[in-house]
Amino acid sequence: MRKNIRVVPKQILDRIHTFELDDIVVACVKRIKPQDIDRYAHLGLKVSGGQLVTPESQVPSPTSGRYSRANLEGRDVVRKDLPMVTRSYSWETPNWGDWSYGSHTQSVTREVYQRDFIPPKELELTISLLEMSGTGEFVVKFAIDQTLTRKAADFETDLLYNLNLLQENVGAVDVFPSAATLADYTNTVQIDWEILPPGHIDEVLRKMLQGKRAVSADRQKVMEQRLRVLSRFKPEAYIAGTNGFLRYFGAKYSDNLVAFENLNYGNAIYVMYERWEALSKRSRVDLLKGNRDGFDRIEHREGWDEKLGALLKRKK
Repeated sequence: MRKNIRVVPKQILDRIHTFELDDIVVACVKRIKPQDIDRYAHLGLKVSGGQLVTPESQVPSPTSGRYSRANLEGRDVVRKDLPMVTRSYSWETPNWGDWSYGSHTQSVTREVYQRDFIPPKELELTISLLEMSGTGEFVVKFAIDQTLTRKAADFETDLLYNLNLLQENVGAVDVFPSAATLADYTNTVQIDWEILPPGHIDEVLRKMLQGKRAVSADRQKVMEQRLRVLSRFKPEAYIAGTNGFLRYFGAKYSDNLVAFENLNYGNAIYVMYERWEALSKRSRVDLLKGNRDGFDRIEHREGWDEKLGALLKRKK
């Protein structure tokens, strides 16, 4: 596990001050010898037939470090600045130490600190081959898929977070001006919706994929599985993003009730209500930072489909 960065390095801040644009990305470029590619196998890098094979953008493994874990799972913050509260805990204990005689409940009450849950950002790491040098080395770019702006109030906090995410997984950090303005970046996550009529899942999937950029067979399989769950609850229509990338898809159960998923960030489903069209056009990171009243987020853990069904039934 690589050492974390406690404060933004001065050389990083000095470099940012030289940029003309306010928008930056956390990224680094490394020259990698073919014999050293195995060091990056945990990221999916490999050499085949003398060519570098790069993986699709992906959320880094939580085993890479505490920032990578928080990025995928979220984290609890102990609020020692707030008054302690009383909590009661109960558990079953066998009578006389033998379960055959039955059991009884024991309880304990104690003062504990309050906690806040910080939701996961689910930022992805993008790896791309820039060139192959004359000496046979691969010039590779590693980037965190979030554009940051110096004008944001939480800029340095987000910058430190992304630097650590890159450090844990690649072992190097740097920053670059964004290839596009923040407005250009925002436009890539603002999507329009295509409304598809109910039908056989195979036909719905075919229509969703039609005219979009290539989607891998594995992701198509995940889509099919998720669509079959959504179909159980009798949607009035299916929905899909129409911006060229099939990132978002889902089902519409009424004008004010939509469940959708992001194909790139596939570990949770979002159920949105009255303002779903406006909410869906916000980036997922910004969405999780804001007010949570307009949607519910259900992680794809065991029993997620039952939770979804219960939520839809309640909201209908």
